[in-house]
Amino acid sequence: MKSFLRWSVIAGLLLTFAVPVHAVEKRGTAAAKFLTLDSNARIAGLASSASSYTDLGAFAALTNQAGMVFVEGNGAVGVSYTKYFAEMTLFSAALVWSLGDNGAIGVGIQSLLSGDIPFTTATDPTHLFATAGKNFTVTGMAIGPSYARRLTDSFSVGGSAKFVSEGTSGTTTDRNVTTFAFDAGTIYTTDWHKFRIGATFQNFGPDMQFILDSNAKQTLPTTFRIGFAGEPATLPVGSVMVSAEIWKLREFDSVLNFGIEYWLNDYVASRVGWKAGYSGSEDEGVSAGAGFRFAQGVYNITFDYAYTQFTLLDDLHRISVGLNF
Repeated sequence: MKSFLRWSVIAGLLLTFAVPVHAVEKRGTAAAKFLTLDSNARIAGLASSASSYTDLGAFAALTNQAGMVFVEGNGAVGVSYTKYFAEMTLFSAALVWSLGDNGAIGVGIQSLLSGDIPFTTATDPTHLFATAGKNFTVTGMAIGPSYARRLTDSFSVGGSAKFVSEGTSGTTTDRNVTTFAFDAGTIYTTDWHKFRIGATFQNFGPDMQFILDSNAKQTLPTTFRIGFAGEPATLPVGSVMVSAEIWKLREFDSVLNFGIEYWLNDYVASRVGWKAGYSGSEDEGVSAGAGFRFAQGVYNITFDYAYTQFTLLDDLHRISVGLNF
C-alpha cells in the first residue's frame, strides 16, 4: 500500500507540472531543431523519457551526461541511424571512456542530412528549365566533448559543450551558420525500487543568424527535462521499468512522456511509449521497440529497434548498436 501511494504521488506531481500539455506557443521558431531528436532507438521506443536512465551506455553523452559515470568496464561506444521524413537521414554516435573515481569523459555527434532537394528560383519555380537537374542539400551537425563525475554514491553531475552548425550546399548563395551550445545534467539514485530522478538543461547558447542583412535571429531549442524511472514491482521472470518525464521546450508548453520497458532475463526487451503533448491528430502517436543484448568475452553488445507512429507524416523506424568494453 505504501509503495502504491508513493508511485501515485510521483505520477500526480508530474501530471500537475505538465498541464497544459497540448498548448503550442512558438512552433518553428527555433534553429537547429535536430538537437531535440532522440539520440538512439531505445530512447525513441520509450517516448524520450530517458533523462533518469543509468544504463544508456555511450548515448548518455547525448542524453544526460551525468549518466556516463554508470558505464561499465573501460568505456562504451554507440551508433544510431534513422531514415527520417522526406528522405532525410538522422545519425548520432557517441564514445564514453571511464576514468574510475575521476568520473568519465565522452564525445558525441548528431547530424541531420536533408538529401537532395530540387533547386528552384523565382524565374524557374517548376524545376523544369534553367534549374532542371540541379539539387541542393541542407546539413545540421553538433559535436562536442562531455564530462561527468559522482559527487556522492547517489548523486552525479555532468555536462557538455557543442559546436553547432547548419548550412546549405549546392545553391548559388550557400550559407553555413555556426554557434556553440552547452548541456548540463544530474541524476540521483536510490535503493527503493531502483528509483532514479534525472534532470537536464540542454542546448543553451547564442542565437543563430541566417540572414546577414537582417536583425532577425533564431534561438537554439533550449530544453529543460526532468523525470524519473524505477521498477515498481518484483516479477518472477524478468524485470519491468516505468519512466515518465516532463519536457519544457522554448517553443512549446510542457510535454509529458511515458515509457514502459520489460526485460526477459536481461537478454530481450520490449518497450512502449507515449508522448502526451504531441499525440493525437497533431503529431506523434504511440512508440514501441525491442532490444537485445549479449556478452561476447569482455564485450557487451546491444541492438535496439524502435517504431514511432505518426498521424500526418510517415512512421519512423530507428536502429542502434552499442558496445561496452
